[in-house]
This record gives sequence, structure tokens and C-alpha cells, in this order.
Amino acid sequence: MVEKTQSEEMHLWNNFISGDDDAFRSLFDTFVNQLFIYGLNFMYNKELIKDCVQDLFVKLYTDRKKLKPVSNVRVYLYKSLKNSIFNLFRKEETLIHIDTIEPVFLLETSIESQIIENEIETGRKKAINDMIKQLTPRQCEVLYYRYVEELSYEEICDLMKMNYQSVRNLLHRTISKLKSFSKTDY
Repeated sequence: MVEKTQSEEMHLWNNFISGDDDAFRSLFDTFVNQLFIYGLNFMYNKELIKDCVQDLFVKLYTDRKKLKPVSNVRVYLYKSLKNSIFNLFRKEETLIHIDTIEPVFLLETSIESQIIENEIETGRKKAINDMIKQLTPRQCEVLYYRYVEELSYEEICDLMKMNYQSVRNLLHRTISKLKSFSKTDY
């Protein structure tokens, strides 16, 4: 599938909220896999993630007359899916992480795979895994948004419900922490 530019996505969104079913299908085709992969960062239950993504698109379709134009379709959909997953966690106590009230952003394969592919030495894979496991869920989340999804700081602020400087500080501390691991522990 060919990725769409942000302006193409916004055009599809505007056509969709105006009643164009073909635009809805195109939005679904464009984002369904991205949303599924994004959802897996919060939990490993693939069926629940599929249900959440499906429910998101059903809700979008049924509520489209209430929807407004958005500045970034991908961020809007990510935020909507994240809220949907968090609502599911609130309903299902067994899914909630023990020390938080909300699900924990799990960074296992996406950023790890991208970092590892850039490494020449195979021995560094274990070291990178160990470093990532020492990051907090918020640190993993900010890394994912910035370096895997390549979102702007403003988009990350919106998704993480943080102000601009806090996001920059979190990312800086995360990168510093990773650098300190690589200098001292490994």
C-alpha cells in the first residue's frame, strides 16, 4: 500500500465527514494496520487490539456527522485508539498494570528493531534490550513517537497530554539515560 501525505489524509478525512463512503474505506485501508501495530504497544492481546481498532472505525462511521476537520488525521486516530484502549483497561481490571491506573506503553519490537537494524555488531542486541528494559513506560512511549512514528513535538504533546517543554525534557533525559547505559554498563 502506498502511504499518503498528510494533506492527502486530511482531504480523505474531510471527504469522509462530508459523507463520502469511498473516503472512509480509504482511511480504513490507510490506517488499520498502523493502528493495530500502535495498539500492540499497550498490550499483547491481538484480538482485543483488533476489536478496539474495529470499534474505533465503527464509532467514526456512526458519528461522522458530529466530527470536525482535524489538523493531523494520524495523531487524531492514534489518540482515539489510545483513549479506547485506556477505557477498556478501566473496565477490565485484569488488564491494568499493577502500579498504574492506566495501561503501560510497552516498547518491545518497534523501536528495538529499528535501533538494532542500524547496529553492525550482533553482540549489541542484548545490550540494547537490557537498556530499553530499564526505561520507564513514558520514556519508551516518547521514543516510539519521535523515532518510530517520526511525530513532531507538538503531535507528541497532544498524544501524551504533556506540554512542549516537558516532552523535550523527557526525550532529552531518555536519550541521556540510554547514552549513560552505553558508556558505563555495556
